Amino acid sequence: MTDLKTLDTIIAMVIVLLVLSLIVQSVQSLIKKYLKLKSRSLVDSLSDLFAYIDSQTLVSRAPAELVEKVNEEFKKLGRVSLIRKRPMIDSIAKADLTKILEKVESKKLADEVEKWFDTAMQGFEERYTRHMKSITIIVSIVVVVLLNANFFQVYHNISTNDVMRNAILQKRDLVQQQLKTQSPETATEAEALKAELTQLQKYLDEAPGLGIRLLRPAQISDFAGAQGVWKDVPFRNRLGHGIKVIGGFAIMVMLLSAGAPFWQDALESLFGVKNLLRKKSDTENVEDRGGQPRSS
Repeated sequence: MTDLKTLDTIIAMVIVLLVLSLIVQSVQSLIKKYLKLKSRSLVDSLSDLFAYIDSQTLVSRAPAELVEKVNEEFKKLGRVSLIRKRPMIDSIAKADLTKILEKVESKKLADEVEKWFDTAMQGFEERYTRHMKSITIIVSIVVVVLLNANFFQVYHNISTNDVMRNAILQKRDLVQQQLKTQSPETATEAEALKAELTQLQKYLDEAPGLGIRLLRPAQISDFAGAQGVWKDVPFRNRLGHGIKVIGGFAIMVMLLSAGAPFWQDALESLFGVKNLLRKKSDTENVEDRGGQPRSS
């Protein structure tokens, strides 16, 4: 029973980490869609490509000028942002780019771009991945601080409160059901943003049930000014508490950086272990009862 209780505490903690990771993932997705980060990274990579092949010497066109021409072609195809109606390029195939360049410029330029396209796109993927990793860390810090998700406090609450722990364990099916709910791939930009906002709100609604509450400004001001519950508390003690909280925030941010898919897989594995322990415990109980001497 002790093993199962410890395992339940770990599982409940993983559920909390999964929900927080989903909040981070939703916020990140909203930022990516609203700011067109992938489109911007691709445009930068196209500019680098044209600069590398020296388009100014090759066809007397500056890289920025060629990028603008490519953007205009995409605009004609209706690939524009929802709000400002700016050209939006999330991806482009080599064949499509060479066709566009042949149309708006020359085959000479298109042939040269074709030679270096794969190298430039590899740089684009690396650049975009770095940007998204940085955004993930920033979003994780903001989410953890705003929700006051101190690792030590969250773990303490779960391990000492049986009611809270059992309530969190009951949320497993609900969280998995939400994971299956995805925005349709064919959704328009407006529909996709609305779906992301709806999903984010669902995850945020789950936070209070996980023992997580928004960090109130009064908590910060009371702590900094030695007011309220911190009145008459020595500075040394407040400093120690502050260091512990920052450490708890840092650990939570590092754990969230693993991503929602990692914690989803971890959750499935832990429930598998729990089922095995239950079966083992049931078997031992049956054997113990079978080995008891019969009463006369």
